[in-house]
Amino acid sequence: MDKKPSVLKICLVTVTLSDGGAERVAALLSNYFDNQEFEVYHVVFSGKVEYDFSGKIFHLEHLKDKRNSWWSRSKRFFALKKFFATNHFDYVIDFRTKEFFLQELIIHNFIYPKFIQTIHSFKLKSYLPKNTFLAKLLYKNCQHFITVSNGINDKVSSKYKFIPSQILYNPIDFENISEKANEPISDDFQYVLSAGSMNKNVKQFDKLIECYAKSVLPSKNIKLLILGEGKLKNKWIKLVESLNLQDLVIFKGNVKNPFRYYKNALFTISSSKYEGMPMVLLESLACKTPIISWDYTSGPSEIISHKNNGLLVENQNSEKLIEAINLFVSDNNLYLHCKDSALTSVKQFSLETIGAEWLKVFEKQRT
Repeated sequence: MDKKPSVLKICLVTVTLSDGGAERVAALLSNYFDNQEFEVYHVVFSGKVEYDFSGKIFHLEHLKDKRNSWWSRSKRFFALKKFFATNHFDYVIDFRTKEFFLQELIIHNFIYPKFIQTIHSFKLKSYLPKNTFLAKLLYKNCQHFITVSNGINDKVSSKYKFIPSQILYNPIDFENISEKANEPISDDFQYVLSAGSMNKNVKQFDKLIECYAKSVLPSKNIKLLILGEGKLKNKWIKLVESLNLQDLVIFKGNVKNPFRYYKNALFTISSSKYEGMPMVLLESLACKTPIISWDYTSGPSEIISHKNNGLLVENQNSEKLIEAINLFVSDNNLYLHCKDSALTSVKQFSLETIGAEWLKVFEKQRT
């Protein structure tokens, strides 16, 4: 039976459906689109599926052999080509970075129909070649760039003017977060929190651990909990051991429900080198937990109102970060004010609000 004209068929393309902010956004949007009674599909290139999502999954992992041989790559190519040829999507939204130019050139020009590209990091070279000719070649079938912060959008629109771009912030599902945040945790000690992938040193957990060690937190037996996994984890564990902090810095790994850890934290700290629109900050505030962050590019200055819902610290200044940590511990009135303001400060990022903006993008593409 043919689908009704009013029912859109949407494909969301991600590397995984776990362990990443862009992937979490894709999962959240799939839930919103499903509630609009759209047909929702996911193309997932590898990895586990851990986020709650809606729709059907086309997973390429089972076609990949241990050596990632030419034969297995060819099978994935033809399977993907057939998938898009037989499913006539109204919109394809790609949430992936573009680290391998030739691979992406083939996918964009020989597999994809028209598509929308989301850009989730200020590090544009992860998405766009510096050479505009190559960028035009790579994105000739792209209808729209969706960026997640003012900083990213300014950078994209100034250099890559050949494709329209606009900002759509990362969404927050307040109802889901509120429900999951109330689940109990077994940890019965005071702690501050940080979270993120450890595959690359973008989150700079080494700097955070060093700042934690020099702050008043260890002397007050306030622990540091870090959520996330990655190849650098063992390196950070050795750093913790060298500082004799193994009883105070706790690596929790990947957790299915991070929101209960946000809710029970005193505050959340972000020490990243750069970001896009950090989900860690948004989700912490949604759990009524204030935040401390370096003012890196981009995102924190669009989320944090200094001394209202958190503390915005001079970028990459470790001494200032230590001072901010100590200030939240010593100034209880300031801390409680930021905590009381946390939830209301991110209401504009609701899934319903951001989802409605996506519908406007679709409508614009149709006219």
